[in-house]
Amino acid sequence: MRIVAIALLLISTTFAHISPTFASSLFAVDLPIKQKALSTKEMRELVGGGLTGNYPEDTAAVVKSLRYAVSLPKEAPDKNIAQQEAKYKINAFASRYRRDGDKLRLKSFTTLRTALNSLASYYNPTAKRKVPDKVRDRVLIELDRVELALAQGD
Repeated sequence: MRIVAIALLLISTTFAHISPTFASSLFAVDLPIKQKALSTKEMRELVGGGLTGNYPEDTAAVVKSLRYAVSLPKEAPDKNIAQQEAKYKINAFASRYRRDGDKLRLKSFTTLRTALNSLASYYNPTAKRKVPDKVRDRVLIELDRVELALAQGD
């Protein structure tokens, strides 16, 4: 424990004169220059992925976000932001509905879970791979099926 404290002290004194911008490039970490504190409402919105608890609306929101994130070309400037938003929505959707017995039987739910499982290895935080065209096309077909099932009330 003492060694860690000493190492942190040495690092902080050694690099105290380095600007945050240079330090972020040096350590490959994005250090915000001035980060605004999030309010409780903003934090809930972020963690909840913007989902309301209304299953058809939440499913449509996840489908819309996922379709947008998957359809963007690799060099699109907002690709990372779209993927991050999709991840938040996916996590919020899964945590909200995965134990709801009524939703587990719905065709829209099982089809959406199939699409999410297809993308799981590509949206993994450690994966730096592009979603292959074959997988993207399959996911888009599955999302169409989800929207059709929602329209039919299933």
